Amino acid sequence: MNKLDHYPAHHPVALALTGLACALRHGCEVIDALAERAACVGVPFGSETFDDAAALAGVPYSRPLDLYVDRETKRRADALPFDRLHLAFAH
Repeated sequence: MNKLDHYPAHHPVALALTGLACALRHGCEVIDALAERAACVGVPFGSETFDDAAALAGVPYSRPLDLYVDRETKRRADALPFDRLHLAFAH
């Protein structure tokens, strides 16, 4: 991702920052705030742009789990075979 002078509202960086700000301001989950902000600017939940914004905000999409999770859970899930994915949630 290249640094820009101005980020349009639908850009992953702008979405991540506004999603984080809304989550902090309202005390909700980051993924919920991010989904709300994305919907406001026409970015579909689950799109590549949304996935990029979620990763920047600290909740990347885990393909094996088919969920948006924290970075550590994603790292564990990526390292596990399919039949042991449930162990990614064990801390």
